[in-house]
Amino acid sequence: MKKFLLAAAFSFLAVAGMNAQIVSSRSVNIKTTEVKKPKTTTWVLRVGMNMGKFVGDDADDLFDASKIGYDFSIAFQKPITDIGLFWGMDFGLGTRAWSYEEDDYKDHMLNHSFRWSPFMLGYKYDINDKFAVDAHIGAFVSVDYAGKIKAEETDYNGDTYKDEWNIGEYDDYYGDDWNRVDAGMTLGVGVWYDRFNLDFTWQRGFIAPVKDAKMASSNLMLRLGVAF
Repeated sequence: MKKFLLAAAFSFLAVAGMNAQIVSSRSVNIKTTEVKKPKTTTWVLRVGMNMGKFVGDDADDLFDASKIGYDFSIAFQKPITDIGLFWGMDFGLGTRAWSYEEDDYKDHMLNHSFRWSPFMLGYKYDINDKFAVDAHIGAFVSVDYAGKIKAEETDYNGDTYKDEWNIGEYDDYYGDDWNRVDAGMTLGVGVWYDRFNLDFTWQRGFIAPVKDAKMASSNLMLRLGVAF
């Protein structure tokens, strides 16, 4: 009887040891999976063209023809809620411009500007895993840092005369101070495929470029972007 109990005890200890070894070997193979936090801020780099002109009572038939410029910007979008609302900021380089042509005379202006949009509010709707659309509205302020007006006139003899003024000489052209600062609102829509974006944005200034003039800038931007 004692031999039987002793043999049973040894068998129990052997089985327990084998189970412990199996559990230990399996435990070594268990890998810890790190749960990644969802991305909360999206940065967007955009580049495209800007069709600029001036609108208002004093711009009709004079400065209201569009001239193509450029726009380059970097922005971020940060979700407000889980239903697609977001807010963000935008900093970019762009143009303010106009073009005029009548009979034998034509001229155009193209100014280069720094632009900052301190606040944008938008909504993004996911159509499926790849496609999405968004709408956004915001405010902006810009400052012209360079620019030029070019004029060309042909006389009755067919001779052509050209002249130009840089931004520091605009007083000679306008007879008053040129206002380099502009501010206003932006309104746009965008189409997304994965992280690529096609954006249409209208930018409307509220500040007259020349003292007492009843006109302001109006820019239509068409840009391609990529999120990162």
